[in-house]
Amino acid sequence: MKCKALRGGFPLIALSILTLPTILLSQDGLSHVRVVRLSYVSGTVAVKRPGSTEWAKAMVNTPLQEGFEISTAANSYAEVEFENGSTARLGEFSKVGFGQLAIDADGNKLNRLAFEQGYATFHLLPEHHDVYSVKVAETTLTPNGKSEFRADLGQGKARVEVFSGSIQVAEASKTVKLGKDKVLEFDPGATEVALNTTTGIVKDSWDKWTSSRDTQSQLALVDQAVPARGSIYGWSDLDAYGEWGYFPGFGYGWSPFASMGWSPYSMGMWSWYPGMGYTWISGEPWGWMPYHFGNWNFSNGFGWFWMPTGSMTFSPALVSWFSGPGWIGWAPKGALGVMGQNIVTTAPGTTIQNGLLIGPANVSHVPTTAGTAIPRLPFEPGAGAMLPGTKLSTVTGTEITTRTISAHNMAPSSILMGGDPSTESSLQGRHSSNQPLRARLGTTLGGQYSIGGSVGEFRGEAITATHGPNEINRTHGPDFSRNAPSSGPTFLPHGQQSSNPPEVGGNQGAPNGGGGISSPGGTVSTMGASGVGHSVGPSGGHH
Repeated sequence: MKCKALRGGFPLIALSILTLPTILLSQDGLSHVRVVRLSYVSGTVAVKRPGSTEWAKAMVNTPLQEGFEISTAANSYAEVEFENGSTARLGEFSKVGFGQLAIDADGNKLNRLAFEQGYATFHLLPEHHDVYSVKVAETTLTPNGKSEFRADLGQGKARVEVFSGSIQVAEASKTVKLGKDKVLEFDPGATEVALNTTTGIVKDSWDKWTSSRDTQSQLALVDQAVPARGSIYGWSDLDAYGEWGYFPGFGYGWSPFASMGWSPYSMGMWSWYPGMGYTWISGEPWGWMPYHFGNWNFSNGFGWFWMPTGSMTFSPALVSWFSGPGWIGWAPKGALGVMGQNIVTTAPGTTIQNGLLIGPANVSHVPTTAGTAIPRLPFEPGAGAMLPGTKLSTVTGTEITTRTISAHNMAPSSILMGGDPSTESSLQGRHSSNQPLRARLGTTLGGQYSIGGSVGEFRGEAITATHGPNEINRTHGPDFSRNAPSSGPTFLPHGQQSSNPPEVGGNQGAPNGGGGISSPGGTVSTMGASGVGHSVGPSGGHH
């Protein structure tokens, strides 16, 4: 689903958030610095950088750029999310290459993909004069506006199905329009390819899974306490894995469900990207927006929370670096004013230099006074850091990219990463399936604020239970205001899309005594994807 631009007090800058802070045009008049996101990973998903012969095992939230390729093994699946919420989803034994991810001089995005094997569903949402195309063998699929379609390619056969909108199918000198509910089957190796269309789409388990992912994203965006507007990919994950609240002295922010003692930038890896430097790849399913946009803050009475303030252009990582005896450390830039707290995450320098996974087993936390601030890391990246993941063997990489598909209707068992399939299925089957799925991956918010309950517990309207004074209200989110001290955080109810949003990024508009939001009067200035300001009235209507 297309994400909407932020409302409220976000100080967005007028550059598109699709790009890195500096946009440079190459000789062809295009900028090639775009970054898209690997937004779902199940099983073994491999990624290869342009010009490389080595495949790496990809983590969720791996940044993908022009020239990258991804592929999936048996019982393995992947989803790539573009800046505006467009998606490319790959089934098992599938492979796709990102031949072009560019921006022209007018700010239009150029997206040219090559689908080489397997089965995949593309939900594409062109804006302005954006260009999307998917090449299947020698045939090119181009959406006519917003559309969703599936391509199957393997064992000498190709099949294209259109679920919404329409696409142009072009092969050599032939072109045919394929509309909603239409099917095209052809032999990609034939001397002369026949482009004859039929009807008769029968959805299988893969189609149902992709539809459920779309529905989850749409419901999560509507359910957010702080609505998103514009090209802000990864925003819908915040609803599934955490809560929005008002933090006295700071303003409005978001905090993830996490284990006790958790801190940002402590589960993932540092990978070297030419042109960007060391880039954080988070292993947490929600770990895209909070690690590449905005700022983290720390409250002594609560823990960690993220605020979408400041620059909302993509950043490789929002950290300051430190060094100490035998270690290299990093800390979120927004939290450096917190004294006496163990906010610097440290690891041996070789862990970073060699691109090793970072987690509880090899990190520690110290105060900023335990080390020395450094402007950059004191070593060149090693071979491991040049890969966006753990290196896969040549045999494994070959198997992933060349095996033919034996079945085409397999799908992941879970809609959310880290979710429990049986609970998900039960929730989706209830009459209240108009609620998004939400999962707790820890028993605290921000690493300190205890919320009770069990890790992995799903919440939604379909689950009802009495709750004690320190448990989650499973229908409407955390009921913190009655337990927190007067200076503690107040968490926001879900579904603020229909009312005025909070003024995020400032300390104004604090919640009233009833836990609601003190909405600012008059109009609210918003920034659309084009960087042009708009106004919305008190009704908060979408533009």
